[in-house]
Amino acid sequence: MVSDLARVLDPDAIVVADAGTPCPYFSAYYQVRGAGRRFFSNRAHGALGYSLSAAIGAHFARPELKCVSVMGDGSFGFTCGELETAVRHRLPIMFIVISNGTYGWIKAGQKAGYSERYFSVDFDTIDHAAVATAFGVKSWRVTEPNDLRKVLTEALAHGGPSLVDIVCQPLHEAKAPVSEWIA
Repeated sequence: MVSDLARVLDPDAIVVADAGTPCPYFSAYYQVRGAGRRFFSNRAHGALGYSLSAAIGAHFARPELKCVSVMGDGSFGFTCGELETAVRHRLPIMFIVISNGTYGWIKAGQKAGYSERYFSVDFDTIDHAAVATAFGVKSWRVTEPNDLRKVLTEALAHGGPSLVDIVCQPLHEAKAPVSEWIA
């Protein structure tokens, strides 16, 4: 996902990554291709829901640049009401939800540090694209990796707010680039 997004984004684009699943992947693999602040993350400081609102702020600071917010599904639940703001102001921000049905960073930490004794980290699968559509956001849901680049390109081209809901593997099952989790 990081690679496909980098291929379709303009080098000047601003990317705002949330805590949770986006944090380790974007911090490890996203390459900033220009001078100045192009990548923002609260780097695992626990502020779930940061990227959606921060991307709105980044857009108002630099409206001439494309802005992308990347969040996990847990973060989406904390802040999705701000999609109304994006619609009301017709903000051309692309929101990406990495949908894995869990608070991924927390669950991965419980796997590594508590012998897989999980507590309050799982929730039901939600169709985030349907939720965003209800707010008036042009939305897509991706379940096949081969469809991702095409959908990202379409979402970026949309003139108003757009959302791409990417259904993926839970973070605790992946080989995330976090040293304490690599075995």
